[in-house]
Amino acid sequence: MNYRKLGKTDLTISEIGFGCQSIAGGLYYKNNNESMKTLLGAFDSGVNFFDTSDHYSQGESEILIGKTFKRKRDKIIIGTKAGTLYSTPAHYILKLRPLVRPVSKYMHSMKIPLHLMRAKQKRSDFSIKYLTQTIEKSLQRLQTDYIDLFQLHKPSKEVLQKGKFIETLEKFKEQGKIRYYGISCADNEDAFICLNYPGISSVQITFNMLDKKHVKEILACAQEKGIGVIARNPRAQGHLTSELSDILAETYAKDSKEFENKKERAKRFNFLVNSNRTLAQAALQYVLSYKGVSAAIPRSVNRKQLKENLDTLNSPLLTNEELERIYSIEK
Repeated sequence: MNYRKLGKTDLTISEIGFGCQSIAGGLYYKNNNESMKTLLGAFDSGVNFFDTSDHYSQGESEILIGKTFKRKRDKIIIGTKAGTLYSTPAHYILKLRPLVRPVSKYMHSMKIPLHLMRAKQKRSDFSIKYLTQTIEKSLQRLQTDYIDLFQLHKPSKEVLQKGKFIETLEKFKEQGKIRYYGISCADNEDAFICLNYPGISSVQITFNMLDKKHVKEILACAQEKGIGVIARNPRAQGHLTSELSDILAETYAKDSKEFENKKERAKRFNFLVNSNRTLAQAALQYVLSYKGVSAAIPRSVNRKQLKENLDTLNSPLLTNEELERIYSIEK
């Protein structure tokens, strides 16, 4: 494993982190035993950065991390997020997922409508009261007394511009409940607002071969100011893999047209695949080729997917010719 500094913090994190969005399961999959083995497998392979949220599986993602690493807390770096929540009705409906999961494989055509319906039930709360309550709950679920990196989960431009959250987050630092704080940006453009706050230690942005919006400018500005950059969705939610059905690409599409468009665009990068490198590994290598990236955080649903992610470090590096062809595709 290779490691990189998170901006000007004293955190040195694995360049391939672990995106914990799906480890506690969802509508289509849940296996806590496999998830814990996957987390431990990542740790044994040198992964030390685990990115989660109080929103993921309504806190169950944090619970699994706390349970898995209770005796290894000082050897890992936890980044969690807060501010996104579901409406009360949606919260109770989501509790019914165990009843629906056995028949979910027959609901393929409903993936996009179900996701859009769920998205409409999402709410945001970045008030002092909510952040104070949620950080205490996260600490309990993670079985720790501090969080290495506490991130606001996709706040709006208005929230970012007002900056009322800064005082609250600084208070958490003073209390020792968090070491550093950052922003997981809803839109890459929002990163430019975040980079103007001196207390922010990191920004999390979408970055992959299909989504590169403002990335070069963000990386340049972040490096100048000593702010870490965490790249989420390096495999474009599954479009940049050889097994699209294994990921949740459809559940993140706005509609079937967007899904099909991305699927067609992704085919342009099949030239990167060879006997020693999968498309997913090429996608990760591309993101990590940008030195301003502190870490990429692909998700690993199981040990098979984890192995493919980590084998990126042993697969042939992208050549200069391949990189130039990637750069030219979307020009």
